[in-house]
Amino acid sequence: MKLSPELRLSFDGLVLAIAAAEMGPSPADLAEAPVIDLWRPLMFGPRTVVLWGLVSGHPEISRDYTTTSALIALDRERGWARTWNRWYRLAAPLPGLFPDASGNPTSLRFTDFELPGFEVIEDPDRLPELLADYIARARAVDARDRAARQVAEAAG
Repeated sequence: MKLSPELRLSFDGLVLAIAAAEMGPSPADLAEAPVIDLWRPLMFGPRTVVLWGLVSGHPEISRDYTTTSALIALDRERGWARTWNRWYRLAAPLPGLFPDASGNPTSLRFTDFELPGFEVIEDPDRLPELLADYIARARAVDARDRAARQVAEAAG
């Protein structure tokens, strides 16, 4: 399977974003990153995770509540997320997403949130598995495309 030149260019951005996420953000990356508050991960389509939340400091989006591009990595303890397009600094998650300090869920239940076209991720512990699957699928597409390009170049 060989990607179109336009899709290959776009896909190169994803490959670079995955590599950046694996290294983690630099202080400069986070200093320039928009902040997402009252955030929560949502499924978009069958296997893509996005973040939804109150975004501030975004260079292209003037509205407050938004969904991000595909989520690649999230480190809640270090306070960052990496999407296909950019870094985000994480503020507070939407209440009810994670337990409070004593281990008890906060007052808002997962089912209290609904956004048409998106599926609520009921168990935040699934998030690492979903993100690892997304990265594995992206790497597989990248490998198939690169192999197809090598065959095409060799054939002349």
